[in-house]
Amino acid sequence: MLQYNIPQFIDSEDKIIGPVTIRQMAYLAIGTVIIGFLWMYKPNTIIFFLMAVPIGLIFLAFAFFKINGLNFEVMLANIFSFITKPTLMLWSRQTENKEPIIKVVIEKRNTTNLINNEYSQSKVEELAWLMDTYGQNKPQKIYDPTLDKPL
Repeated sequence: MLQYNIPQFIDSEDKIIGPVTIRQMAYLAIGTVIIGFLWMYKPNTIIFFLMAVPIGLIFLAFAFFKINGLNFEVMLANIFSFITKPTLMLWSRQTENKEPIIKVVIEKRNTTNLINNEYSQSKVEELAWLMDTYGQNKPQKIYDPTLDKPL
């Protein structure tokens, strides 16, 4: 039989340059482009730094920051869905006295018929066939030893 190599680390992302993945490189590139446009159209150096530092920190967080093994964008999506779709779960005990839905009637059977527990080959074959078909196609006669007659 042929042996095949099974990939081991399929949940890790591919690295491009050193420890930087494709996703991280894309976030860094987008942040660099936005800061570059700010530099080109800056009205003032102080305003540029006031706008560039938060944008740079945000894109660095998207690229490298992980919380409990989750990427920053996944964590922000979870926070956003938690805020926009709050759930309120209430538990209340119903104290009304209601009658039970299922009533069990216990009957005492006559145990004198259980003495004769002899099985013939045909009865065993019928029971085996019933178990093999999971009871979906019922045979014509099924033997019940408690009743001592076919059903």
